[in-house]
Amino acid sequence: GYDRSVVLGAVAGGGTLGILIPPSIPMILYGSITGESIGQLFMSGVLPGVLMTLFFIFIVVHRSRHLKLEAKAPLAERLTALKGSFWGLLLPIIVVGGIYTGAFTPTEAAAVGTVYALFITFVIYRTLSIKDLPSILLETVGTTAMIFAIMIGASLFGFVLTILQVPQALTMMVAEVEVSRWVFFILINLLLLFLGCILETVSIIFITVPILYPIIKQLGFDPIWFNVVMQINMEMALITPPVGMNLFVLKGVSPDSRMEDIIRGVVPYIGVMALEILLISVVPEIATWLPSVVK
Repeated sequence: GYDRSVVLGAVAGGGTLGILIPPSIPMILYGSITGESIGQLFMSGVLPGVLMTLFFIFIVVHRSRHLKLEAKAPLAERLTALKGSFWGLLLPIIVVGGIYTGAFTPTEAAAVGTVYALFITFVIYRTLSIKDLPSILLETVGTTAMIFAIMIGASLFGFVLTILQVPQALTMMVAEVEVSRWVFFILINLLLLFLGCILETVSIIFITVPILYPIIKQLGFDPIWFNVVMQINMEMALITPPVGMNLFVLKGVSPDSRMEDIIRGVVPYIGVMALEILLISVVPEIATWLPSVVK
């Protein structure tokens, strides 16, 4: 009985949380470009990610308040469901736990996660078979080739920027302009929002971070804190039309859904993400406290 736009919005919005809650590939990209600690970046996203999740829950509850409540599932049924999902729930624990205990590096964690995922899908859940592997590998090659093409282009772009000393020139310009650093911060967010409407996450990170990183350091902003701001903007990029990737994924898996319904469903989530950027700007400890206590 849920409204279609509520369901579509929840799936599209919830599908962005992986960017903010570790392990996050965009955070790894941010760290590889800036040289910041991947572990510290991961920790910076935990509390904002939990807060974002609570906001999302509130949206769903508020938009579904007219529905009649179903009876609670019996404890036995809930335990059965938990037992069925136990092996899948172990995956993030193994990956993140392995990184923070020093058992393996973030790069090695990707390999460990892949091997474990193959094990549970082949042996435990038996949702895959050997005949499924060729199509999976072909899709992986296609995705990897696309990402490497973007990386090559971004690297060339960064090389040209370095030769022309664009980051240094922009940093000097920012230092010379007598305007509040928060004005620049607002402009940076508007730039990321605009780019999110026409580009996807990886491209935005590779194109903007080499330019923005020295500027935010010159302005006195914490790079770990700015990482969270950046990732929330990347979440918005996934659900903002016309090129929001999650919008097209939803349309692909639910062809009978209209794009208008999908966009109407994600609007509250875009608003909540903007609200959290504002909240983190006012209370930066939401992003910086956990990295400061977990080494």
